[in-house]
Amino acid sequence: EAVENNTITNMPEFQDGSAFVWRAEQITNTIDLGARASAGLSGAYGDVNAAYDRRADPAEIESTTRDLMSMLDATNDEKIGFAGSLEEALGHFKALEDNLDDNNAELALVHATHPIAELYESMKPQLASADPALDRRVQQTLDNLGDRTGPSVSRAQAQSAIDDAKEVVEIARMTVVGEALSSDPAFKIDLAKGLLETSIAEYGEAVENNTITNMPEFQDGSAFVWRASAILDEIRGDVDGAQAMDSAFSQLNSAYDRRVAPSEVASVTSRITDSIDESIGSSETDLLTYVDNIRSLLEQARSEYSQGNQDLALSLATKAYLDNYEFLEAPLIDLGERELMERVEIMLREDLRTMIRNGEPAGDVSAQIDDILSEMDGIARVVPEFGVVAVIVMASAVAAVVGLTARSRLRV
Repeated sequence: EAVENNTITNMPEFQDGSAFVWRAEQITNTIDLGARASAGLSGAYGDVNAAYDRRADPAEIESTTRDLMSMLDATNDEKIGFAGSLEEALGHFKALEDNLDDNNAELALVHATHPIAELYESMKPQLASADPALDRRVQQTLDNLGDRTGPSVSRAQAQSAIDDAKEVVEIARMTVVGEALSSDPAFKIDLAKGLLETSIAEYGEAVENNTITNMPEFQDGSAFVWRASAILDEIRGDVDGAQAMDSAFSQLNSAYDRRVAPSEVASVTSRITDSIDESIGSSETDLLTYVDNIRSLLEQARSEYSQGNQDLALSLATKAYLDNYEFLEAPLIDLGERELMERVEIMLREDLRTMIRNGEPAGDVSAQIDDILSEMDGIARVVPEFGVVAVIVMASAVAAVVGLTARSRLRV
């Protein structure tokens, strides 16, 4: 409203715009974003301010400012993704403790090794950027957890190792995410929603015909529900409808106990996340968004790997699987596409990441990515049909679950 033909035509409006950019930069500078993100955002703010100084065309101002906003969104997504991996690690620690208490060494080992086998790779770039020494400590702590909790050590010694792992997780949280963001209720809500959404996928892979067919996945789902309830309980007083969540999670735990169909667990869990969305005015992620995210992340992984950035490429590939593809698995199963789901899962989770870890030629990695992207085109044609399935499931589900907090426990 302020500039036309490179001339200020309304000085109060021009000063408003400039002052709001200044204030936004001040707010951004209060957040510990890490050296790489801070430098990029500083440059982006510089571009916007330079455009103001030149009295640039409003279209250029809008384009430059939206580029800056996209960078801010990406930075927040990285924080959410990192903190989400930490929360999943805490869920695995809880499952590890419960299995040790039950003298189930085999399942205990699964949960002791999962954080280093799956989650660490997605966190490594941010850890290494923030504090290389801490990165090495996190890797060593998680890498040694299986041996330190194995059958040759006492339960007390194993608990000491788990406590050490919990401690390093919190140090990593404060270092990379920061205290202010970690304690923000909206940030915690996003973490809880992510855990609940992931739990749906885990349960969908674990139960068939009211029978557990994959106990580690079942325990993952249950542990993530437990962790989500613990997070929401921390902000009980900050969210509308919090007192109704006890019954909501009770209903979900009952569904786990009865080994109900994955569609029913998805329905009950979705009712909880929907109630969260209603309380904060957000909306559910469309399944095709996950498809688009996977495509984007794999293209980024291709580019980074070709430039020799192996760790970053591995992190991007891991995010494509953990933060996106897992949310497509249960819908694909419900649509009768289990074979497709499992084929792409192996291509993405195992084959591609192994190739990147092993440093295979960039051309081979690129070809593998092309194969996965081709499969994603098929998935993109299938998943829109899930909307119809979801409506049917929701129509036949039990009474609506509302509110936000609960008592939950790992059930096996």
